[in-house]
Amino acid sequence: MGWKSVAWSATALLLLLSIPTSLNIVTLFLLMTPMVVLYTMLKPLSFALHMACVVAAAFVLSGSYALVALTFGLFFLIPSIVMGHLYKKRAAPKRVVLIGFVVILAQLLVELMIFSSQYDVDLTSYLTVLLEDASQALDTSGTLLPEGWAADTASQLTDTIMTMLPALLLLTSFGLAGLTHFLSRRALALTGIQTPSMPQMKTWMLPRSLVFYYLIALVLSFMVSAEDPGFLTLVVANAVPVLRFAFTIQAIAFFFFLASVKRWHKAVPIAIAVPILLYPPFYLIGLLDVAFPLRKYFTKN
Repeated sequence: MGWKSVAWSATALLLLLSIPTSLNIVTLFLLMTPMVVLYTMLKPLSFALHMACVVAAAFVLSGSYALVALTFGLFFLIPSIVMGHLYKKRAAPKRVVLIGFVVILAQLLVELMIFSSQYDVDLTSYLTVLLEDASQALDTSGTLLPEGWAADTASQLTDTIMTMLPALLLLTSFGLAGLTHFLSRRALALTGIQTPSMPQMKTWMLPRSLVFYYLIALVLSFMVSAEDPGFLTLVVANAVPVLRFAFTIQAIAFFFFLASVKRWHKAVPIAIAVPILLYPPFYLIGLLDVAFPLRKYFTKN
């Protein structure tokens, strides 16, 4: 037991204790990193002892939120072990992220099934009540806003969220796996453990077939009514935003390529990535990068 393993255990404990706070969104995206680092650094038995101490301390110190900390800790423990095991096996980074993504997504789906069936939780009704309560403060009962505005808004938002739920689960799972890999690899490097790196972002290129899938989904989105509860509507409503997000990442990769060709400062493509992520229409740059040989033009020039 070295000071490095103790430090990462303390980090995992602090993240678990911060779950009931207003920092919980940030915490959930960081929680897997210390667990992955610990599993990669330690032997399985040592890792189990460390995590048992962390979970026990979090359970005792969390007070009334003890079950919440325990639930999230156990939820993220499984994908952390899987990704850490792959790091030990020197697996390719793409494989680590892909398997981590699949494990997280599978767990989210299982959790939804358990809450819906075993605990008889109606997610739609729960979201409607939650959003209506959050909107109630803005409902001025006809003074500035029409009466019943909160209930109508909550219902519309709930319908949108439930329709987009598959896309939200996919993007969340991918974000958790991708960010965990990014942070864990750098954390492991600080401890002296080198892991295979992802290909440089400037070389990333999506399959050209995704352009045709996106065009098909886009055409269907104009043909299918959003009010139709059919399966095709659900597929189209989720395929379009997921593919747009993929092309947004491709647009960022294109500017990393451009920065390499033009010999810009390394901070330039990072600064450009911020407005690309914040302004959705920039995904068109990534779409054009995949559909046409733009990079050959810039390379020749």
